[in-house]
Amino acid sequence: MTEPDYSLVSPVFSVDGEPARDMARDCVRLEISEGTGGLRTLRAHLLAVIGGTAGPPGPLLHLDGSPIDFGRSVRVSVGPVGLQRYVFEGTFSAIEAVFGDGEPPLVVVHAEDALMRLRMTRRMRTYRSVTDADIAAEIAAAHRLTSDAVAAGPRYDVVQQLNQSDLAFLRERARLVQAELWCTGDELHFRDRASRTGTELTLVQGPDLLALRACADLAHQRSSVVVTGYDARREAVIDERAGPEVVDAEVAGGRTGPRLVARALHGGASYRVREAALTSTEAAAWARAEMLRRGRRFVTVSGVTRGSPDMIVGSRLDLRQIGAPFDGGGYYVTRLTHTFDHVHGFRTHFDAERPTLSEAAR
Repeated sequence: MTEPDYSLVSPVFSVDGEPARDMARDCVRLEISEGTGGLRTLRAHLLAVIGGTAGPPGPLLHLDGSPIDFGRSVRVSVGPVGLQRYVFEGTFSAIEAVFGDGEPPLVVVHAEDALMRLRMTRRMRTYRSVTDADIAAEIAAAHRLTSDAVAAGPRYDVVQQLNQSDLAFLRERARLVQAELWCTGDELHFRDRASRTGTELTLVQGPDLLALRACADLAHQRSSVVVTGYDARREAVIDERAGPEVVDAEVAGGRTGPRLVARALHGGASYRVREAALTSTEAAAWARAEMLRRGRRFVTVSGVTRGSPDMIVGSRLDLRQIGAPFDGGGYYVTRLTHTFDHVHGFRTHFDAERPTLSEAAR
């Protein structure tokens, strides 16, 4: 069966649940981006005059508050009728008027998903006897969001939020345990990678992949990660280490960065000095998370497809015909931008990573 040519299909907009056909008609460029730290964003460039004329404009379109206005909800889908996929749901947050030299005027609108509420709230707050998932659930409730917080990690006696936005603070907590943060509608998700559900896609260089850059780099690989501190209750020094076995546990084969750096460059330990652990449990969790962060990024790819509406952050990719060291599955999408314009049509730009090189690459 021939697959639909998504690249030839304009995006579909709805505002407050109603079709916004004028936005689809006048859209000359669309960008929708997200990453593992959450906050999906939209930027749409709309012709502000009928016919795209470059002369002195009359009343400009899209600036009369209908349907585009601050605080209104917007949804965007791509794909042919009956096979559309929603790629954005959020709220209008900025409106621009752009006048270029000899070019038709544009209205550029920006929107963000529900994590925008967390970005705009800054707090001083103390949490007691909580896990990082508990903190995520509390912050979600404070913003009238439901929560899906499932991430392994220690229970802390005290955690302080010191003059940080809720989004920055939650991203910091996610980094410590290598959890990921995102929203779907009004539900906040705080999950580790293993429990995040994503689509599975096979992409072949040529038919599917228009461009790709793949790199295996030992620069940031380490043979171990060390987190230290002092346990006042036990009156003992804390010294916890995580080694290559942490990354090995996530893979079924291939050569990992921590193993290769130990052999090729005689390894080296990374000492974490930004965080001071107060218990061995905290130190062990943070060391493991930092080893995973480094190890997972041993092999990175940046690519462009002909338009992949099913791709999301968290998708698992099987990349084909990109060279023996890099061929195969195990790639995890960490950043994504869907774009549409009248020159290239629909395109999907993505970054992905995996912890291994193929065994055949020697």
